[in-house]
Amino acid sequence: MDDLNNKSNNIPFIMPMDFENLDLVAWRVEQGIPDTNNPLLEPEMPWDAGGVFAHGTVLKDPIDNLWKAWQISASIATPFRPGTWRENRRITYLESPDGTTWHRPDLQLFPWQDYEHTNIIMDIWSSYASVNIDTNRDLPYEMFAFRDPDYPGASGEIPGLPLKEGASKHLYGLYRYQSEDGKKWTPIEGPIDLQTEDSCYIYRNEDKTYTAYHKTEIPAFPGGLAPYDIGDGGVRLITHRTSEDGSKWSDPPRLVMTPDWRDPLDTQFMEICPTKISGGYVATATVYHNHTQHIDLQLAASRDGINWWRPQRKAALPNPPLGEYGGGMIWPMRKPILDEDKMHVYYSGVESIHGDMYNTEKSGPRNLKAQGEIINRQSSSLPDYGALCRATWESDRLWALLSAMGGPYPGTATTHKQKLGGKSIFVNTVTIKEGELRLELLDESGKIITGFSKNECIPIQGDHKRIQVKWTEKPIPDNAVKIRFILKRALLYGFEAN
Repeated sequence: MDDLNNKSNNIPFIMPMDFENLDLVAWRVEQGIPDTNNPLLEPEMPWDAGGVFAHGTVLKDPIDNLWKAWQISASIATPFRPGTWRENRRITYLESPDGTTWHRPDLQLFPWQDYEHTNIIMDIWSSYASVNIDTNRDLPYEMFAFRDPDYPGASGEIPGLPLKEGASKHLYGLYRYQSEDGKKWTPIEGPIDLQTEDSCYIYRNEDKTYTAYHKTEIPAFPGGLAPYDIGDGGVRLITHRTSEDGSKWSDPPRLVMTPDWRDPLDTQFMEICPTKISGGYVATATVYHNHTQHIDLQLAASRDGINWWRPQRKAALPNPPLGEYGGGMIWPMRKPILDEDKMHVYYSGVESIHGDMYNTEKSGPRNLKAQGEIINRQSSSLPDYGALCRATWESDRLWALLSAMGGPYPGTATTHKQKLGGKSIFVNTVTIKEGELRLELLDESGKIITGFSKNECIPIQGDHKRIQVKWTEKPIPDNAVKIRFILKRALLYGFEAN
């Protein structure tokens, strides 16, 4: 099944909604560690010389335990229209025995000039390959992908798929495919009535229903206009849709991620890519900064997949210097991968920024003046020259609560009411140097329960993924309903009472 339903035995992550009071504390986001083998796969063949890109799926196949990728590759782009390029995107297929060493299998589905064997599995124009695997189906592999049969150089049709009644050609949109082996795909329907042009990932849930997260656009917020952005005059937001069968989708879509007053004026969202972990859902948010035309990744969390929170609003995978893979944009694959105690995010590290913002020749008679430079007035979108990369986090240590002042100054976090009597409390924590974590238990009126104060709590020090909190008194009495954490140079990643 699709790993949007992955289960984990880790202690659940924490969110602001877990607490009724926070005092002198702040949120810390852990940054992903780029793989030492990056880039895992660079452009090399004529059909991917323009970029080994993202807009696809990486997963570990439950059928044969191979790591597999269905992603977009592009040949060298050529100018198409003013400010845009002809980027012939194809879906290509990759395999890896270990998740880091990737190769292009030799297939005979779509030859390329003198190359009889390629790893191309879907011809131009193709994008956003959402693949799920169900071993209980006769054809276990399913893919949703965007196709543009009318794109210059494309065939003009989806071979093997009958036209809809009254249609003279296949139109741009989302198409559905099935496969026996994940390589040779048969179209079964499309275009599906799901109103979005791109930036859409489809997830199959454990109950065989479907969820879609996709980009939408509304007029730009005050102060958010960038005239040199190809989406000038609009702001990109993320919506959520559901479907019982993958064919008929809920409408209208529901907005689930938008910038707010805490975000810089140029903040926009291209994608959210979720996976299920203990406590709810975590996701990478593909954050577009249209004033500088670069993209980085933030982390987001949700209990229900609808209401999302972004801790600290900082990049969890920031851009390296421009000129390196990812220096311009970081585009993640469809979902983070849980691998034992690690969370891997596969992405295309793109060298280019999104648009040609410094082109003075095409700016027109009215140039945009910044301090010491002129900015292009023409909207544009540059080709995505990138390579396959990976970054890794500890799956149960993505963000933490800690003292806002640090050093000897503690911060406190008090939970909402819950039944604690007779239970044991476990925490996921790391302390720094001589720091410590203590807990105290409160009754319904907020008073500290005798025997369960911070001074009677055995302090926790060190690095513990799951450690039980103990007091001099035990067991926890029935009138205990709140926990107060006292954090002194301590990071609290999660807790549970059971």
